Amino acid sequence: MSMSNHIVLEPIRPCVRAVVLRAGCVLVQVKEKPGKGTYLTLPGGKQEAGETLTQALKRECFEEVGADVVPRQLLAVADVFKPKETGLRHQMEILFLCTVDETYQPAVGPHPDPSQIATRWADPVTEADLFRPAYAPHLRADLKTEYLGTFDG
Repeated sequence: MSMSNHIVLEPIRPCVRAVVLRAGCVLVQVKEKPGKGTYLTLPGGKQEAGETLTQALKRECFEEVGADVVPRQLLAVADVFKPKETGLRHQMEILFLCTVDETYQPAVGPHPDPSQIATRWADPVTEADLFRPAYAPHLRADLKTEYLGTFDG
């Protein structure tokens, strides 16, 4: 994505995302917005001042999907540019491989995102076109730590 024709908003926002795998599927939030339709995102969100990355990840996952995640491994870092009314929001997204208790069933947490309508397991192969950002090809158990590059939000 070329930034030369776009206003990029300050500051860069650090965000964490959980990659929770089970039986070839990944835990996702189902979101719906006017004009964007239904799409899938990884649970997680903005790191608050004073939080470590793993504290932010645990808080966000509990709030959004009611899961007590255990971060296991740093998987990837990506630059994501999300269109907003006044320009592009630059997010630095940090993805962690996480586990949840084997009895966990997908649920909407106590403080979901405003556009979140459900939580479920999704197949990153057959549902790849629904993922925003387009992380699906990178969501596999054998992922090596890497910089994923730049994505549209």
